[in-house]
Amino acid sequence: MKKLLTLALMLSFAFTGQAVMADGHGNGNGKGKGKAKGKPSFVDEKHRAHAEWKREKEEEKEYRKRMKKHDKDDDRDDDIWNRRRDEEARRDERKRDDERWERTREERSRRDESRRRENRSLGQIILEEATRKRTGTN
Repeated sequence: MKKLLTLALMLSFAFTGQAVMADGHGNGNGKGKGKAKGKPSFVDEKHRAHAEWKREKEEEKEYRKRMKKHDKDDDRDDDIWNRRRDEEARRDERKRDDERWERTREERSRRDESRRRENRSLGQIILEEATRKRTGTN
């Protein structure tokens, strides 16, 4: 009977030991590395939170980098448009100057032609030009 009780006691210790070991830290029961090393679960949460924060920080950094590049492209586009606008303004100014000179040339040629037709003498022409300059009429 003694042997039977000893055997029963040993079996109960074995089952109890197995149950305790199943609830222990080192069984890999889904708690992760922190539990396996004996760390409390809030440490894992802290590490997860830090990793998430770090990931968000990196994403924000990449976003700012892309936006900076985009802003530089916008600045280049603005420079290109400003240069085009300046070139167009210069071209228009040259065109107006050319038209003005063309009109003066035409007026001069008309005056010269009319003078030739009138058959005036050189003295008369000089006298007329001098009076025009004094009165300020063209």
